[in-house]
Amino acid sequence: MSTAIRPPYPKGPLTAAEPVRQHVRALMAAGVSIQSLAAHTGVAHSVLSALLYPAGNRRQSARIRTANARPLLAARPEDVAPRYVDATGTVRRIQALVAAGWPQLHIGPRVGRHPVYVNALLKQTRVFAVTAHQVAAAYEDLWDANPQHHGVPLDRSKAARTFAKRNGWVPPAAWDDDAIDDPGGRPDTGEGAEMNRDELAAYRRQEIAFLASYSIPEHEIAARLGMAPAYVHDLIRDMKAAA
Repeated sequence: MSTAIRPPYPKGPLTAAEPVRQHVRALMAAGVSIQSLAAHTGVAHSVLSALLYPAGNRRQSARIRTANARPLLAARPEDVAPRYVDATGTVRRIQALVAAGWPQLHIGPRVGRHPVYVNALLKQTRVFAVTAHQVAAAYEDLWDANPQHHGVPLDRSKAARTFAKRNGWVPPAAWDDDAIDDPGGRPDTGEGAEMNRDELAAYRRQEIAFLASYSIPEHEIAARLGMAPAYVHDLIRDMKAAA
């Protein structure tokens, strides 16, 4: 059973939408599709779409019907999602929190895991759906929080940010909700413009080198990053030749 803390079940005809939205996003990070969540909870697909993706210039809804909120908050990844899911979103969320000043030592308790296990997650290509959900739930709580307001010493936050920068990890602000779980998604560097061709190539080489350093097969790297296997093969060959 998931140990992630869910918001208390609401009362009254309407309730705040944001806790429900965060829980649904955490479920999606654990591999739950909108279609399967709708079928499992009985909440209409249109309601879920409006909750997550408001049309046009409409703002995200501030309230949701309690009759819809209750079954959504009660949904657990182990009841709806496959047992294992792609680790892309989990890895990116942990990296982003470190880049925001959260040491792995402090991330671990937030997901009910030892910090050593959190570090091990960064090396995985697949994780338990429950784990993905726990990391996503913690991410929703921490991504815009000040680590020093939660007991993280300033010097450890600085060390975490330095470590993340050295490894090319980007902070939460660089990730769009729709891109962080997408193996082909790319972060917004916040520099006011998209990466040029050389920058994008350098970023791709960095991602490929990171995955290849853990002996992940080339075809798995290509699938995870949304790249052609031949392109990945050629880059790895060139990097080995230049080493």
